[in-house]
Amino acid sequence: MAVYFGLMLALFRARSLIGIGGLFCALGVLHFATVYLATSFFFLLPFNLGASPGSLVLYAGFMSMLLLIYIRDGLFSARQPVYGLLLGSFLLTIVAALLGFEHVRMPFNRPADISFLNQMTALMLWGTLLLFVECAFVFRLFEWLMERTGRRLWLSLWITLAAACTFDQVFFFPALYFGFGVPFAAGIGSLAGKIVATAFYAGLIVLYLRYVEGIPTRRGRGAMRIADTRRRHDPETGVFHRARFDLLAQDLVSISTVTGRPLSLMLVDVDLSSAVAHAGQSAARAVLRLVAQATSEGLRVGDYVVRYDGDCFAVLAPGLPHHAAIQVAAAVHQRIDSIIGLPNGVGPPDIAIGVATTSLDGETLSALLSAADRRVAAAKTLGSGRTVGAFAA
Repeated sequence: MAVYFGLMLALFRARSLIGIGGLFCALGVLHFATVYLATSFFFLLPFNLGASPGSLVLYAGFMSMLLLIYIRDGLFSARQPVYGLLLGSFLLTIVAALLGFEHVRMPFNRPADISFLNQMTALMLWGTLLLFVECAFVFRLFEWLMERTGRRLWLSLWITLAAACTFDQVFFFPALYFGFGVPFAAGIGSLAGKIVATAFYAGLIVLYLRYVEGIPTRRGRGAMRIADTRRRHDPETGVFHRARFDLLAQDLVSISTVTGRPLSLMLVDVDLSSAVAHAGQSAARAVLRLVAQATSEGLRVGDYVVRYDGDCFAVLAPGLPHHAAIQVAAAVHQRIDSIIGLPNGVGPPDIAIGVATTSLDGETLSALLSAADRRVAAAKTLGSGRTVGAFAA
């Protein structure tokens, strides 16, 4: 279990270099192994019970990784492998059905066992549907437990995973029992093994977050920081939350360093003093949200907008060279100047943008932030609607 989960954690950690698709592919391949082992391979346990490594190691580990993805990267990312597995299971079922039709086949010493393939695809589809249902409640259950247990992370993880495994066993085992003749003792043993395994995996997640990701996981303020990282979007503006910036920006800087592709950072400072003076704080918040929308609409697919600090947004644009980032900043200015739907009596806010790019301004996140911050200050001194990069615009 430790080796398997350690490899999964390594793939998760490497997502900044190879993307999270590597982890998703590994989970998808092992999902088929999970279903196959659940029908045919069991360890002998005390009291004449049995446990399948597919349930004990792979399934419990799969659910644990989904919960870790949710904690670090949010709900959208955590659901992606489940959507992929569900679609793949449907397609595999269709392929197996088509192979069952009579057609001329090349003679071969090992003919395909179409009936077994049909059984496996049906079982895999049922298991994936259950997984889809589990994901509808497991993340909410985790949030609820974090609140009710005083943010005890390990306990919340274990209870959540144990509940998901129990739900899966109750509805998945009848298919094994009636369809494949798996003995009842194996179902009881697999359930007990899952509950023990989830306690072990929950402990590994806590250790990973604490010592690899560097996130305090004890009760109190540390646990609140984990909760902050799950909230991907700022509720006032709809763009990424500040808690997402450091991890996201550092990952993009690392990718830029390894690949040699530029990464441009734009700090967009919004002056809301006029809106506050004419219409109050509520109008200023409305203006800030419209600015966030206009900024996002002026960017490419794959660029990121983060509410960096109060009335300042950070734009991360991977692969965008410095001169192109200056042009994008000019387009952002134009979009903000033409905002419609502003509160009565309030005009477009004054915007100052500072642009910095690897490797022109350094190879570290701190160097980019320092350069962009200096240029925002310079843009403010030049007057309204200015962008400053390596040269003033």
